[in-house]
Amino acid sequence: MWDRPWRHEGLLIAIALVAIVVAGCAGSSSVSSPPPSPSSLASPEVVCDGSQFQPLPSLTCGPAIAAALAVLAPGHPPIIREEFRWGGLCPPGAPCAPPLGNAGIVIVTFASGPSVFVYVSAGAGGVVTASSPAPYPSGY
Repeated sequence: MWDRPWRHEGLLIAIALVAIVVAGCAGSSSVSSPPPSPSSLASPEVVCDGSQFQPLPSLTCGPAIAAALAVLAPGHPPIIREEFRWGGLCPPGAPCAPPLGNAGIVIVTFASGPSVFVYVSAGAGGVVTASSPAPYPSGY
């Protein structure tokens, strides 16, 4: 083998080329991460109704907001605010029924376009259901 030095050099060159190719492949990735969805660009402000109920309510802020977000149309603008309130829509200063601890609304404010609201309620076993989103009336 040593009587043919070119074979030894050829083997070293082949090993060097393989090492360069492997290093190049390890340094770059052909898979790129997907761009963030519009609503995940920034954390929205979350506002939860602070009313106190006795006994404790069956509907709470986190599950109510989660149910409301699940019924929003795909591709909606980024969300900047999520607000949960017990009870229904009630104009300021109007005589409204007192809220119960198992139903409320979630108001979603987008970075652009009109806000929407969703009725949410907790049923048997704590399952939270949500209505279809509707435009949130101004002045409420």
